[in-house]
Amino acid sequence: MIILKKILFLIIFSFYFCFGNIKNLSIEKQERIIIFAPHPDDEILACAGLIQKIIKNQGEVYIVYLTNGDHNQLPYRIYEKKIILNPTDYIKLGEIRRKESIKATGILGIPKGNLIFLGYPDFGTLKIWENYWGQNKPYKSFLTKASYVPYKENYSFGRPYISESILTDIKELLKDIKPTKVFTTSPYDTNVDHRALYNFIRVAILEQEIKPEIFIYLIHFKNYPGKSEKLILPDIFSIFEIYNIFLDEKEIENKKVALECFKSQTIFKKNWFSSFVKSNEIFYKENDLKLKSNIIMESEKEAEYNEYRNISLPFYVNLKNKGEFLEVEFIHKKKTILPTYYVFYLFPFKKQIEFSKMPKIKINLKKENGILTSLNYLTPTNQLKYEKSKDKFNFKIKYEDINYPEYLFFSANIKIGNINYDFIPWEVIKIEY
Repeated sequence: MIILKKILFLIIFSFYFCFGNIKNLSIEKQERIIIFAPHPDDEILACAGLIQKIIKNQGEVYIVYLTNGDHNQLPYRIYEKKIILNPTDYIKLGEIRRKESIKATGILGIPKGNLIFLGYPDFGTLKIWENYWGQNKPYKSFLTKASYVPYKENYSFGRPYISESILTDIKELLKDIKPTKVFTTSPYDTNVDHRALYNFIRVAILEQEIKPEIFIYLIHFKNYPGKSEKLILPDIFSIFEIYNIFLDEKEIENKKVALECFKSQTIFKKNWFSSFVKSNEIFYKENDLKLKSNIIMESEKEAEYNEYRNISLPFYVNLKNKGEFLEVEFIHKKKTILPTYYVFYLFPFKKQIEFSKMPKIKINLKKENGILTSLNYLTPTNQLKYEKSKDKFNFKIKYEDINYPEYLFFSANIKIGNINYDFIPWEVIKIEY
């Protein structure tokens, strides 16, 4: 997991927020909240105490599950005592995990009618986000072999595995439920579905007239949640506004009992599940980065994040607002023996134009034998202006060519050889002309 502090965030927002002032999460009477969970069990791991407090305050809790969790094969092999599983077995796993969540949330007081299962492909939703916009041919799940939601009990049954399906479902649910608060997963999470869900939620809410507060929870991260008595977010998250809720003994016990419902998962990693049963639950709020004229957004210097990682990020990346152009500057700063691949994603957003119809820019770089040797890119007009040298690559995109966006969704993936090495978490950047 890349540890990337938001330098521009530190410039724009006050030090009050930047040093992780921890607040108590305020829960009002009769709140309506949606907890978005990438998989069955995430809602309990992160929000079981929250759920109980909302219900005690006469509020209403809805849970929306992006997937049925049908890809988590290792614990399921142990659970079913089968070495070889076929596509039908994986769909059966999705049904088992759906029923486990129904039972677990029932213990906390949520009626079954408030659980909404979408059923998109576990371990496939980030690929859909990155590559399946405006596609006639949907994504195909590696394990279930499905290209459409296969679960008859699910809200999204029969819908194709494309980005428009997921975004439409989330927008419909936000419009129907009208939540006061939304809880979703982190773009820093090492699980790909968790990162994808964050992106779809951000787009859906940007397109809404009424905007609920967005709170973010963390599940998968190096050395998290750890063995401490309380949940404590890793130091990198101190740049955000952090919120705690504290659980009483009954709420802690209910959370423990609810987690025990996930027998298809706890059979393999019971201790990890138990490590989320603590005296508190913790969330954070992000503020969007802003890209003003000639302001640089860049990854922080190696010395500042070495304490969080064993090896440093092999490059710097800067974004610059150059009036008519958006400029991206890539500087390779570390030698790698194996071929290193970089994929940059720039997805512009403008409320007046459907996000699915906005350009999706994807740029591929390869560093081999110490030299940037190849460049492949896809832009709406393929009019990409770039300069390339041994360790540096600059490219410019005309704002006119991407419809003068209001926001930019930006990320990058890094591979060394055939191994996924690192990633830049998706950033939502407000463009100020």
